[in-house]
Amino acid sequence: MRSFSSPMALSTALLLATGLTSILEAGPATRRERSFRPVVPIKQTVRGGMDQMRSQTVRLTIPPPPLPNSLDESSSNPPSALPGASKSEVGAAGPVLPPEPMTSAPTDIVPAAGEPKDDGTIGGTATRPELSVEAVKEKKSGPTLTQLREEAHALAGKKLSYVFGADDPDTGGLDCSSTVQFLLNRIGIEDVPRTSYDQYYWLKRKNLLDDVYGKTASSKLLKKLSPGDLIFWGGTWKSGHRVSHVMLYMGYDPANDKHYVFGARSKSTTGLTGAGVDIFELDTERGRLVAHGKVPGLIYE
Repeated sequence: MRSFSSPMALSTALLLATGLTSILEAGPATRRERSFRPVVPIKQTVRGGMDQMRSQTVRLTIPPPPLPNSLDESSSNPPSALPGASKSEVGAAGPVLPPEPMTSAPTDIVPAAGEPKDDGTIGGTATRPELSVEAVKEKKSGPTLTQLREEAHALAGKKLSYVFGADDPDTGGLDCSSTVQFLLNRIGIEDVPRTSYDQYYWLKRKNLLDDVYGKTASSKLLKKLSPGDLIFWGGTWKSGHRVSHVMLYMGYDPANDKHYVFGARSKSTTGLTGAGVDIFELDTERGRLVAHGKVPGLIYE
């Protein structure tokens, strides 16, 4: 047996023996449960007001007030009439009610002749509102296509010759552009240029020109032509300009399947009447077609 030399050693040994005994009596060690901090919810401010409001429409039907079935004149409390109305105006059918409001002022409507009136009779002459003169579209005034054709036939009947550079029919002849200028001046169209290339640019400046040059010039021309149009050619002589010849389109004859033009062509060519200033058959393959256009100021009927 071990002996202890000091009181301190003895007390330490007793403490160790006591702790060992308590551990043996307690048995195997148990796991200590962990404690967690409780979850605290995050505060969130929810915006109220119009975002959280719900609208609800409530419809109410309010019945009208009851009306009396009849008015007893002997009643002690008869319904009151309009201010100033006499007793005879009340009548047996009920009080005099104000007229319904009108949306517009009443107008006196006079029935036309042959229309029945409110009293069953037939109305006599009536004055109905007529359209004003300003409302009626005025007919355009000015030189017309009919006048242009008449003057062209009259000029062709003078048996004029083609004379290059001439511009007066009294001299016995005209050239192509002077024929067009003289004809248009005759029906009242002014400011017509003298030469064919100036007449071409005259229409071009007024946006009345349609260029049809190229391989398909002939087909384009025949699809778009209208009687009264001016037709322009190029290369008929060395003029130094794109356009060198001009004539007036007269129209298409379905009986002969031919198109006709009016003007002056050349000394060696005559028209239907045998003159140099005449009506000719249109030959789209002769010369180089350049363009066609409307005559400024002409009324195409």
